[in-house]
Amino acid sequence: MFMRKNKQDEGHIPLDDYTNYYYTNDIDVASMLVCKGYNLKEVVAISHNKATFVFKNHTAINDAVDGFWSNRIEVRPLEFANARKNLKSRIYGMRKGY
Repeated sequence: MFMRKNKQDEGHIPLDDYTNYYYTNDIDVASMLVCKGYNLKEVVAISHNKATFVFKNHTAINDAVDGFWSNRIEVRPLEFANARKNLKSRIYGMRKGY
């Protein structure tokens, strides 16, 4: 399965390239990764209200996710809330095109 990066770019981001990309369907994990500065490459609609968040893979990204699930990672609350709102807006903005 492939998708377009953007309308100007004819390149594709594969949805199964676990070497170069990190994928999550969890908006809270995605929000934390955005807050921590990881590069969000794309948001892919999988239904009218769900999405897969595609990040550029990084050697420490799995440690950040593990830290999230074990409650060992810290983010600024307002930054997290804003990142989550922005991601939700992107999901809802894709509804027309789904």
